[in-house]
Amino acid sequence: MKFVLVVGVLGLSTVFAAGCSSDDEPAAKTGPVAATPLTGSIEGKTFEAKSAIARKGFDEGEKSIDIYDAAITCNDFGPKAERKILISVPWTAGTSRDFKLAFGSSDSQTATFVIQRCASDTDNVVSTQGRVEIIDAPAAPGAMGKIRLRAVAGDNNVEGEIAVEVCD
Repeated sequence: MKFVLVVGVLGLSTVFAAGCSSDDEPAAKTGPVAATPLTGSIEGKTFEAKSAIARKGFDEGEKSIDIYDAAITCNDFGPKAERKILISVPWTAGTSRDFKLAFGSSDSQTATFVIQRCASDTDNVVSTQGRVEIIDAPAAPGAMGKIRLRAVAGDNNVEGEIAVEVCD
């Protein structure tokens, strides 16, 4: 009798657990990133990338890239933007990485949607779904590289390519 009761409880808990899963969530898009201009939506507003700058990343051979929907250059100190996208990548042409959140792992890859509403109200929304492709990765400051990016986090999403000015 105890066996039947235990099996029954386990069976019911399995049914309830399955009922809580989210099969309605769309599957993450995979495969190559579109070779069209980088566009999408951030916080319900259209985002059309106009510029991107790359600075030395935290790790050797890495670049930290800021993507803006305004004209920004390496000469702009502390540019203000309501919305931007941040991503750190290995700066090597031909590199492609699917997003994966893996703390302490070298193959972790994410992007961050930065949404500034006012001076004291900024949201950082981390995208763990997406892909980045490094198309051109010149080393010289002032040179123009190119990346392709797909990033999705809730209602925030972008896809396409952008030229990247190498700052340092």
